[in-house]
Amino acid sequence: MNKYKNCTMKTNQESTSINVEAIDAVLNSPICSEEDKLLIKKLYKVKPELGGLSNDPVGQRYYPNEPWIQTHTGRRFNPTKPVVDSINIEDIAHALSNQCRFSGHCLQFYSVSQHSILTSYLCDKEHRLDALLHDASEAYLVDLPTPLKNSKGFEQYKVFEKQLELAIAEKFGTAKEMTVDVKIADKIMLATEARDLLSPRPDWKTEYEPLPFTIKVMSPDEAKKAFLKRFEELVSLTQNNGFESYDDDNEE
Repeated sequence: MNKYKNCTMKTNQESTSINVEAIDAVLNSPICSEEDKLLIKKLYKVKPELGGLSNDPVGQRYYPNEPWIQTHTGRRFNPTKPVVDSINIEDIAHALSNQCRFSGHCLQFYSVSQHSILTSYLCDKEHRLDALLHDASEAYLVDLPTPLKNSKGFEQYKVFEKQLELAIAEKFGTAKEMTVDVKIADKIMLATEARDLLSPRPDWKTEYEPLPFTIKVMSPDEAKKAFLKRFEELVSLTQNNGFESYDDDNEE
């Protein structure tokens, strides 16, 4: 191993100093002996963090040295350094269905999940999945009120939010930036929610008129099932896309 000057291992009790990229190059190099490969793999097993990604108890990849949360399905997920393969639609549906819009200051519980479902029905066909998942990052970063999110001191949150949005877009094949269609639908829903679900305020002004019907709120369980059903419906429009399937019969 000493022939690789960027890749050194100390076999005593001192800390290990390793260039991970160099090790990966060594493992894939034809000049790396089987003995060297076994030694490196043994080190990865003892110190998985040196290899970057590791596996959580349910077999999903995550970064053990980065902040992680446990999701509904038992995954260890890194909100600040998302692994695309670990993004799961059931985790998203479950979390969004248990989060109340407007920081919980609604007249009655109204989930981010139901907001997303309704928004998806206001968009053109090609943007409906984008709309359903437009707040999906909040499943991992929670629903932070927009005025707070846009205030000084929350810049890093917006960085993490953007990283997650891009990872989710990669996972599900949705738009990397919110389309105009989804933005308008989101604002129409805001106007409708303000009318139906918030305490009246004469100074509340909205850019668009609310919808001509009253929102009937769903329970978290109803919202989760409806979200997953809507997801399957929209995904079925583009078959063979590699998305995870969900069967309502598996719902606990």
